[in-house]
Amino acid sequence: MNFLARVVRFVVGVVILTWGLRLVSRFFAWVMKTSGVPGGPSYSQGSQQLVPRQLMRDPVCGMHMPENLAITYRDNGELKYFCSVECRDKYASQNLRRAANG
Repeated sequence: MNFLARVVRFVVGVVILTWGLRLVSRFFAWVMKTSGVPGGPSYSQGSQQLVPRQLMRDPVCGMHMPENLAITYRDNGELKYFCSVECRDKYASQNLRRAANG
């Protein structure tokens, strides 16, 4: 009977310890969320907002890149986006060949 009482006491202690650790973990997560600590879900600094980036497709190689990082080229009033200077130059030379052929 003494052994069984020790086992029950051990299990109850482990359950209480687990609940206590979970409660402390939730408390610190709540503190980080409400205090604006970097990495917390509600972190915002000044007027900084997350802006979704539109991905643009390179017409030469087919690579996708964010619009703000792409290299642009205006062709007949239409803006084209490229991943590199090489792709832009390749497109421009192909476009000149097409124009020369008719």
